[in-house]
Amino acid sequence: MFGMGPEDEQPQSSSDDDDSPGTPWLPPDDRLWRHPSEVRTNPALGHDGRASAAARWVQTVGARVWLIAGVSGVVGALLSAGILLATGAVKAPVAAPTPSVTEPATSVTTQQPRSSSLDITAIVDTVEPSIVGLSVNGAQGWATGSGVIASTAGDECYVLTDSGLFSGPSSQLQVASSWGDVENGYLVGMDPSSGIAVVKVTFKGVSAADVANPGSVASIQTGQVVVSVGSSSIAGSSNTPYFAFGYVSDTSSYLPPVDGASDAMYAMLVADMSVLSSSYGGALVDGSGQVIGITNPAPGGTAQAGLIYVTPIDTAMADVTWMIKNGQAVPHPWLGILQATDVAGPGAQRFGVPGAVEVDTVASGSPAAKAGIADNDVVTSIDGHNISSVGALIAWMASARPGQVMNIAWAHNGHRHKAGITLGTQPATATPS
Repeated sequence: MFGMGPEDEQPQSSSDDDDSPGTPWLPPDDRLWRHPSEVRTNPALGHDGRASAAARWVQTVGARVWLIAGVSGVVGALLSAGILLATGAVKAPVAAPTPSVTEPATSVTTQQPRSSSLDITAIVDTVEPSIVGLSVNGAQGWATGSGVIASTAGDECYVLTDSGLFSGPSSQLQVASSWGDVENGYLVGMDPSSGIAVVKVTFKGVSAADVANPGSVASIQTGQVVVSVGSSSIAGSSNTPYFAFGYVSDTSSYLPPVDGASDAMYAMLVADMSVLSSSYGGALVDGSGQVIGITNPAPGGTAQAGLIYVTPIDTAMADVTWMIKNGQAVPHPWLGILQATDVAGPGAQRFGVPGAVEVDTVASGSPAAKAGIADNDVVTSIDGHNISSVGALIAWMASARPGQVMNIAWAHNGHRHKAGITLGTQPATATPS
């Protein structure tokens, strides 16, 4: 799928005559790949002499239209909301008295997004060296997507990507770096419950600057602006927006298996944005350029326009470490909270904490259910540490192991509870209570 160089190796005609002229290559912008010579001759270069795809994309008229339209739309929406509030067309919310602890939890106070303060091009340029393109020939034919270099050992790179790229044992797997090298890779392992696959590939001369800088979902906030970055080589045309921005939702989702799959997906974050299909498996990045997740398409018929699912980087990095060592998915700890939502503002303050997590759905027969945690309960702390958000809960669980005992504090019908709960091993599927 990635092809060879346009100058030194041309596709041969069907004639047996060695002197017959070859069929000329298509122009670069009409192909799904670019040869290194075509990338490195581009005048828009990064600090290490490699081409900055973000800079190339922004220079095009099409790119400017996409960026201006996107940013202007968000800014315009915020300005319109301010005008409506100022003129009285929409009444501003009035702070209510702090309710007593016996009242049910209130909804989350959503942070107002401020995308205009982000330099999206700078963010893309920061993470772009770690983004690769993948072309996989599996049971369903060729599939393409993106990936993120998560760690290296010499010239060997370990790449995080979307497990959905692999429909079966692949006979061919090629990986294209952001600077134009194309090498064969192989699948190290998959974790369908996290939507993650790990690929190994060797890139000569790879450096520490080409490895992603992982953050943590523990610090993300509802409404936080994030940027999705896919592979520019897979996206093809320089006018294609292979990166996009959107907002973090405040929910953690359980996605039951569909289309004959054997595994459900657990603890997936939700982001309000639309991305190219070729960008799945790429990075979700915060404003500082830290990778906080790997983007995934919604399985089967569960897709909703303008929403994507994200594997938290905390879960993904645990998978990388375990797969490199063992060649299989890490055994995930099992508490049994399937769906959850952030609790902030007065809803959290009445419990004496800056934030908490409201349980939307508990799995039947899970450790949480056996301990008495039920739908609509509010989890406030684990092992004495405040669990201020869904992201904090996910990060805490990613660092745990099956069999570990967690001291969890929660509120049920206005009454405080605390118990030592022994974590199980995450099942292939779960049944909501």
